[in-house]
Amino acid sequence: MAYQVKSIFGPTLQGEGIHVGMPCLFVRLAGCNAWDGRAETRATSACPYCDTDFRGGERLALEQILERLRGLLPPPGVPSSGPGAGPDPRLGCVLTGGEPLLQADAALLTALGEAFAWVDIETNGTRSCPVRPANVFISCSPKAIPGQAVVVEPDWWKILIPDQEGFLPRALASQRPVLVQPTMPDAGASDPQYRRNLERCLTLCFTQGCRLSIQVHKVIGVD
Repeated sequence: MAYQVKSIFGPTLQGEGIHVGMPCLFVRLAGCNAWDGRAETRATSACPYCDTDFRGGERLALEQILERLRGLLPPPGVPSSGPGAGPDPRLGCVLTGGEPLLQADAALLTALGEAFAWVDIETNGTRSCPVRPANVFISCSPKAIPGQAVVVEPDWWKILIPDQEGFLPRALASQRPVLVQPTMPDAGASDPQYRRNLERCLTLCFTQGCRLSIQVHKVIGVD
């Protein structure tokens, strides 16, 4: 089995979700079912706010992915255990895209779960997840894609506000943690719209018991 991989990078910090602020490596798989990645189709896609380049990349076998991960140094102060040497309690991995569950299979999830203390799969929820180890988590940021229902039962929800607020009742009813994240305009956090989005998130935290997610990696300026 080979995977179309856009990039493998790190060390960095997980900027979103339950493991926010924790050191990790990233595996970004190519391809998405919510947007084809072309600038001219972005505005009419299910993710008109997406700022990720997930097109292209290269075909890599599982062992090649693990080899690339082994070659990345851990963050300062973290022992160089890395993939293949057993999980270090402080080092995780984020499997993202695009939409990673278009490609990710049980073999990939098992290998990453064995190599890292924790693994976050960042998905739009429209593809079921293969069998996964207990330390591999599903973070679902649901998207309204025509004809493609959200089918996963995630470990936590990450709802973009206001764009995907329609999913909030379902997320709250699931009894799983619900993170609300203000949609970031192209102009960034300085855009007045971002402040309005943030204020709506704060209201949901105070009235619905949601948690706030603010994309820490963008705030501090890391990949």
